[in-house]
This record gives sequence, structure tokens and C-alpha cells, in this order.
Amino acid sequence: MSDVRAAQGGRSARLVGATAAPPCIAETPQRFGELGPLPGKPGRDMRYQSPLRYPGAKSGLVPLIAETVTAASQSLGRLRLLVEPFAGGASTSLRVASAGIVERVLLADADPLVARFWQVAASETDWLIGRMWDEPVTLDRWDYWRAWIPKRDNDRETAVKCLFLNRTTFSGILHGRAGPIGGRAQSSEYKIDCRFNKSALEQRLRLIGDLYTAGRIADVWCKDWQATLADVAEWYPQLLPNKVVAYLDPPYLEKSAKLYGRSFDPHGGYGKNAAASSMSAWGRGREHYRLAEYLRRKVQYRWILSYDNHPSLLCDPALYASRRMTPSRDDKASFGVKEWSINRRLVNLNYSVSGSGKYHKAEELLITTLPASRIPQGPRMRPV
Repeated sequence: MSDVRAAQGGRSARLVGATAAPPCIAETPQRFGELGPLPGKPGRDMRYQSPLRYPGAKSGLVPLIAETVTAASQSLGRLRLLVEPFAGGASTSLRVASAGIVERVLLADADPLVARFWQVAASETDWLIGRMWDEPVTLDRWDYWRAWIPKRDNDRETAVKCLFLNRTTFSGILHGRAGPIGGRAQSSEYKIDCRFNKSALEQRLRLIGDLYTAGRIADVWCKDWQATLADVAEWYPQLLPNKVVAYLDPPYLEKSAKLYGRSFDPHGGYGKNAAASSMSAWGRGREHYRLAEYLRRKVQYRWILSYDNHPSLLCDPALYASRRMTPSRDDKASFGVKEWSINRRLVNLNYSVSGSGKYHKAEELLITTLPASRIPQGPRMRPV
């Protein structure tokens, strides 16, 4: 999910509100071409890691998603496309694309900083790697990037800003009031460059470029979740209904107001723009209900949803209490929306606590319309 978690701070409160990105890599969304070979296996220590850091990133969930998609293919045939509308660090997409579990992935994010990073990382990899090596990792440069505003939507430097701030700011926070790693005095054990291993980042960026060159990353869109889900059906109708699956990891239900709303206040950088309104809606809960309504009634293909284990999710009829999709008669007739069963699993995860080297246990809900008989279950994935 796009990181919008804001920490309290002083002079670091100022952030760009004018950042934008093109809606896709090319002038129009890309049609499928020939697939190239899978890139060579990344090193064991890479584990398909993303170049971007996200606090509370559910790395333990990634192999379970991959296992679920693999198992579903036994009933549905090989999935040709996985769409990730809340791309963020895109660890799940990198995993399933690199392993050949699906033919292609499509990344999308409403945050233009994040979307532009993935667009440039995929299509202009060599330029971004060279630019990264040239960039000094200093407090002066951190201040520079916090204040920098792109002159046009397709500015490649936006990708540098995203990568630099993500790797040098507390917990990888892009928006809000978080300060640099090590603080202004740089007196901490951890300095501003401690998460900026350029050699390791180059390997991760190379993998992204190789996946795009091979056609394994189909495209990167700067769109919100609803536009993404709708446009996939419009641009790739040949995949409906069973050859495409969406994986959605939206903002937390329980902590949205605390973690997300503050990030998009006028002092956090976005001000009164569309992104601010959208994230404010997440904070108040409204967007969670809009997403649930759309998934239960409108989506024309399979989907997987991961959420924090909040009691409202499976009890509220307006969220995910229903065991079956309930499309309207018109949507069934006109768009082929199915009445698939909605299946749930409770997943046990270990979360890393940033900077401490410690882990704590948490529970995550996995909700999906993939065939129930193919969804793994066991001690770590229990039916609910």
C-alpha cells in the first residue's frame, strides 16, 4: 500500500503538493506483446525485495499470496495478469512475476511519487541507476529533495526524489512530517545513509528493468484503485473473468485516521488536492466502504484482498460480512459480473519493528473470490 504514515516533526513538515505523474508509461496503456524469458534468479538474500521501504510491510504475506495464486491456477488455468492497485513497494507483484507464477503484473498507485518511481524504474532503469550512483546521500540533499517540485508531470527526477526520500526518511515515509534517519544532528547510531546501499539497490532496480523488458511488468499506472480496476476490464477484456486477478492491500481500517489522515493535511504536503481528499476519506472510513461495495458488486474478475484483522470487516454487511458477491441484474447481464463466493482466511504474520530488529505477531485477513477448494489452509491460514 502507498505509505502515507506521518510522524510528528518540526522543520521537516514541508512537502511537495504539486507532484504529478503520467497515467501510464506510454501514451496509452500497453497491449500485451511477446513474453521474454524470465530474468535469472535473484540472489538468495534478495528475496524479490523491493527498492522501496514500507513500515509494517507484510513480507510474510507475500509467499502466501504466491501460494494462493499458484493453487488457484490448478482450477482456472495459468493466470495471465495480476493487478496491484495499491502498489506501494510492490513486493507481491515482484515475487509472482519473477517466479513466473503469473505471466504479467500491472502496477498502479494513486500517489504520483510512487507511480512515477515505478514507471522510471521499469522503463528507464539504466538512467535511474546512474542517477542514483551520482546522488550524494547527505542531509543537505535530503532538504533539497523535500523542497523540490517537478516542472512537468513526466519529470524523471520525480523517481529520484521518491527513491531518495524513501531510503533516507524515518520508516520510509514519503509524506508528512517524518524527519531524516538519524535526526537533524545525525548523532544516532543509524545515519542518513544506513538504508541506502547503492550496490544492493542497483540489483533490485535491474530486476525491475529486466521484468519490464521481458514484458513481465505490463505497465505502471498512476490511477486510484477504482479507475485501475475498471480500466483493466476495459483494456484487457480477453482476460475476463478468470485469467486476471487483482491483489489489493488498502490502508488499515483500524488505524486509518491515525496513520493516514494526518499525512495529507495541508501541513503534510498535499493540501486541498485530490490525493488529500482521497486519503481523508480513508481516514474517516468512507473509502473502505466504497471499496467493499465495488468489490462485492462490480468487479468483473477475481480478486484477493488483505486487511488488518478488524472485527467490523466480517460483521458489517456493508463491508465483507457477505459470503457471496451480489452484483445487480444489469451488471450481470451487461458486464458479466459473477456471483462468486467470497472466502476468508485468517493469517498469522510477524511484523518487523523499524530500527529495532524485533518482531511482533499480528493477524491479517485474506479475503478472496478465488475458488475455495484451492485456497491453502493450515496453522498459518485458517478459514473464518
